[in-house]
Amino acid sequence: MRPGARLLSAWCLILAATAFAQGPGSSGSRAPVVRDIVVEGGKTLTVDTVSYYLDLYPGDPLDMDAISEGFHRLWDSGLFEDVRIEIEDVGDNEVVLHVVVEERPFISTVEFEGNKKLNTSTLKDKLDEHGIEVPRNVPLRASQLARIQSTLKEIYDADGYRSAEVTYKVEEVGPNKRKVVFSINEGGKVKIEEIAFAGNEVFPDGKLRHQLKKTKETGLFQLFGKKTIFSEESWEEDRENLRKFYMNNGYKDVKIGQPQLAVVAEHPKAETLKAKKFRLHITVPVEEGEPYDLGTLTVSGATVFRAEAMPTIFEVKPGERYNYKAIEDGIEKVQDMYHNTGYMYAYANQVLTNREGADHVVDVTIEVFEGDQFRLGRLEFEGNTHTKDKVLRRQFMLPEGTIMNMARFKSSVFKVNALGYFKLDEGEDGPVDFDFDDENKKVNAVIKGQEVGRNDIQFGAGYSELDGFFAQTQFNTRNFLGRGSTLGLSLQLGRRADYYSLSYQDPYFLDRRILVGASIFKTSIDIPGFLRETTGASLTGGLGIGYFSSFSTQIAYEDVYSEYPISLSGGVGDPTGGHRRPVEPPPVEGGSRPSAVYVYKGTTTSITPSYSFDSRDDPFDANRGKRLSARLRLAGGPLGGTFDYVRPEVNFTLFKPLGKRVTFAVNTEVGEFFPYSGSEVPLYERYRLGGDRSLRGIPYYSVLPRTADGAYFYADNGVQLGGDRYWLGNVELQFRVGPPVKVVLFTDLGNTYVEQQGWDLALYRHTAGIEFRVFLPIFQAPIRFIYGINLDPFPDEDRTDFQFSIGSTF
Repeated sequence: MRPGARLLSAWCLILAATAFAQGPGSSGSRAPVVRDIVVEGGKTLTVDTVSYYLDLYPGDPLDMDAISEGFHRLWDSGLFEDVRIEIEDVGDNEVVLHVVVEERPFISTVEFEGNKKLNTSTLKDKLDEHGIEVPRNVPLRASQLARIQSTLKEIYDADGYRSAEVTYKVEEVGPNKRKVVFSINEGGKVKIEEIAFAGNEVFPDGKLRHQLKKTKETGLFQLFGKKTIFSEESWEEDRENLRKFYMNNGYKDVKIGQPQLAVVAEHPKAETLKAKKFRLHITVPVEEGEPYDLGTLTVSGATVFRAEAMPTIFEVKPGERYNYKAIEDGIEKVQDMYHNTGYMYAYANQVLTNREGADHVVDVTIEVFEGDQFRLGRLEFEGNTHTKDKVLRRQFMLPEGTIMNMARFKSSVFKVNALGYFKLDEGEDGPVDFDFDDENKKVNAVIKGQEVGRNDIQFGAGYSELDGFFAQTQFNTRNFLGRGSTLGLSLQLGRRADYYSLSYQDPYFLDRRILVGASIFKTSIDIPGFLRETTGASLTGGLGIGYFSSFSTQIAYEDVYSEYPISLSGGVGDPTGGHRRPVEPPPVEGGSRPSAVYVYKGTTTSITPSYSFDSRDDPFDANRGKRLSARLRLAGGPLGGTFDYVRPEVNFTLFKPLGKRVTFAVNTEVGEFFPYSGSEVPLYERYRLGGDRSLRGIPYYSVLPRTADGAYFYADNGVQLGGDRYWLGNVELQFRVGPPVKVVLFTDLGNTYVEQQGWDLALYRHTAGIEFRVFLPIFQAPIRFIYGINLDPFPDEDRTDFQFSIGSTF
């Protein structure tokens, strides 16, 4: 009991004894009157404040119960270091209350010093997350300052600075005002040096460490990142990973204890915390228990589906070792069955029962809760300010009012995102908001996203490896008028290439999965060893035959003029130069002589049926999915034209995510010409590889058929031949280092061959390198910077090549 309280109790006894001694009828039988209340020792405390807490004012009868309660209210206010109430008898049945206090000083400001890694604003935010408000203009309490001190240490521990030291001091800045300064010596980040386990006998430490996904030892392959910094949140996930690993091997009773953390200094005698280089040693206690075998597996609670048939879904057998994951995988399949038939609240869980009289045998019961069946209610879209609802809605194969099928719903949402011009939100809540109408048994859904790559009008100039310097203007949209059709109009004039084109394509003609399209174009490519000018037009029609599949047919006409240098021997006019007939003799007059070139012209009319399967999540920046296309070009014959041939081509592309930021991608292509009716393969259509869309690291169109010694193949007219067949393989490992940037490690293989070589797969070209891709809103495709290495160059080729381009590789 504090001194004030003891004094108050003593006065109560004295007054009570006095009143009793005077007896009834005497003047002392009346309660004394409070003549005055006097505050002593207070700097800010007033009589009115004291009277408010005591609920007693001058002129009131002395009420000891009120004084007792008021004393506690004064003390509980937290404004005082000490409180005493003294009662002075001043005669005439009157008393004076003396309230003697020692006020607590107020905190005027709180400052932080020494904090560099975590600024003051961050520290205050993190304290607020812990439910602690930085005090200001409140009484100073040592317990509150100690709590802030310990919480700051916890904050630095969680951020990896486990050797950090936090102290505080209180400075007087005025009468009854104090400033609190928290001094922080941050030191360096304390990384995990060692993870050991205690009590494990069945599995070695290395095997257990491998199960940890977010808590890793610092090493050659784990130098950076959050995994080498211990955090409670990450550890709870890894504790569960360890527990599941043991349960997957039958140890259902395993116990993973709280890890013991030891901060150890490599250089304990160093002068600063950072120089001491603290490292963290973690010891995890484990109680493995005994392994269990699976006894029986039964299903209870199922009425929609036959409970007797459900155990066949689970890939487990009685008598084998109990496997937690195998049963959980089966439970997921069971839940999918229900969710795909509208039972949205359905769930299942496994209940384990040790079999009596058996040695380490566990019986498993799958308890199923079915709930009610739901239908899809309202389907709405949010964020499509340009794209019409029907363009997005037609991607859904789950109409409103039908039984809710989550598999189809998810595939439909994926299809919307794969359009490329309406990207779904990727926030914590995901792109879909579900609203369950339990009364009407409906699920209302809102698909959230934002417009990207809308109408694009560009005027500009640039440079690419193929085109050189160029000027361009183009209008292009993959979502013309918000209807999902594609319209393109472009003009590009460059040093090496000119392009003129007008194209239109509607994948949902008459609001059905009917593809119609048309284009007219004129192109000119002039690079060393190759000139081609093409004028043409095409018509396309197609039909969707599956959710990700379509069949289409294109009718095209092309008129081509091309020139090739003649390189067999001799100069211009030399009859042995490889020409079918001599060129004109050189002029007698002086001046430059024309180069020896061969002009090759022709027209091609073709029809190309094709099949396409495309489940990529994005047409330009895919991270998952696959694409398969097969086409057969039929040229000439009854269609007319200069050449008669059949050309089949097949292409397969796969994107597989290896994590949130890593994607593995592979692309394969193959094609071949089959001329008929005595026709030949057009020189200007023969296959040439090289460049950013085939063999990166080798210049554009420079990969022609060659022998193992590097010799080219020539036509009778002295022109180097391209291939009548080719194959190509691209492999990429893509790392997303930020929202707009990807770093890509790649290797490319492939080659072209002439007729007499056949498919000589021993002759192939091989490149590797690194690529940087930048995705900017003004472009609908990534800007690419490619550094490639020719791994087996011929003597006339460079070892490395740098390429710049806009567009995708495959």
